[in-house]
Amino acid sequence: MQRDANSTAKAAGVNYSYLFSSSNSANNSWQWWGQGSYSYLRLEHLGETQQQNIIEIKPVLRWYPQNEPLGSFAEAGVGASYLSQREFGDIQLSTKVNFALHFALGYRFTSGHTLSLRYSHFSNGYTNVPNPGFDFASINGHFSF
Repeated sequence: MQRDANSTAKAAGVNYSYLFSSSNSANNSWQWWGQGSYSYLRLEHLGETQQQNIIEIKPVLRWYPQNEPLGSFAEAGVGASYLSQREFGDIQLSTKVNFALHFALGYRFTSGHTLSLRYSHFSNGYTNVPNPGFDFASINGHFSF
């Protein structure tokens, strides 16, 4: 995973999710989502402002520990991403096209809105070297409309 820090970066983004399938049992609820997102990150590094634009597309599996898709959930997604810059802060990637991976814990309200804490990782999966990875944590709010 990542060895250098970008902890002072500021981020904003938008995400679109599409529910492909859902299944419920007596004790669990599972959902497959298709997800596309755009993130903008900004960082002051060595006296200059750096920007990073990230585009992602990935399938996401979400699990609810109850028989309907409400309340607490855990999710994981793996897909593809494009990063506008190979350098961001102290991190120097060898490719702009990378794998995108995330894990999240969250809560889905009866309105359909969700709030989650997400860990995201981007790397080229050792298809090229170096492969330092690019990681960040975020709080995400998704609004259903």
